[in-house]
Amino acid sequence: MNLLIALPLIVLCADKEPAWSLAAEDEGIKIYSRKKEGESVAQMKAMGVIDATPQEVWKAIRDYPNYPKNMPYTEDSKILAQEDGDKTLWFYSVVNAPLVDRRDYVIKIKDESDWKDGAGYLKVTWTGWNEKDKGRPERDGYVRVKINDGYWLLEPRDGGKKTFATYYVYTDPGGSLPKWIANKANGTAVPNVFAAIRKVVAEDRAKAAKK
Repeated sequence: MNLLIALPLIVLCADKEPAWSLAAEDEGIKIYSRKKEGESVAQMKAMGVIDATPQEVWKAIRDYPNYPKNMPYTEDSKILAQEDGDKTLWFYSVVNAPLVDRRDYVIKIKDESDWKDGAGYLKVTWTGWNEKDKGRPERDGYVRVKINDGYWLLEPRDGGKKTFATYYVYTDPGGSLPKWIANKANGTAVPNVFAAIRKVVAEDRAKAAKK
C-alpha cells in the first residue's frame, strides 16, 4: 500500500474515539461527558484544582470505611479483601439515593500511582467486580450495579501545595431506570462526589490546625 494513502487511514482510525464535551462548570470544576457508539449511558469526567496537597486528597479518597459519612447517599461501605498491602482492594458499597431503589456494587480498586518524593502522580482505578470470589451475593431489595469503572488522578500544582484532580466514571445504575434519567443522575453525582472530597480535605485541614 502506498504510504501516502496508508497514513490518512491510520489517522481516521485514531479519530474514532469521541471527543469530550463540556457539560457544566461550577466553582472551578469542569464537568465533561461523552458517549461512545453503542453505549446507552455517558462517560463522565470532572476536573479541577483542590486547595490541598495530592497526599491530603489521596487520604480523603482512600478513606473507604468513612464513605457513609463523607460521600453523597452512601449508606454502607466495606473493604471485603485486599492484596499486596492496600495496592489492590475489593470494596462493597450501598447507595440509597432519593426516589429509586437502593443500589449496591462491588468494585476492584487498584493503586496505579507513579509517585516519588513529591513528583509524578497519584492514581487509583476501579472496575465492577461480578465474580463470587471476593464478592458479595446479590440481595433482595437492592439493584446490583454491574458496570462501574473509573479513576481518580491527582497531579501536583503550585509546587505541590495544590492538586489538579481528574475524576472519571462510567457506570450504569441498572434496574428499570430509563437511560436518560441515569445520565442525568450521573451528571449530578460526579460534581457532588468531587465537591465531597474537597469538603473532607478542608475539614481535615481545619481539625489539624486546631491541634
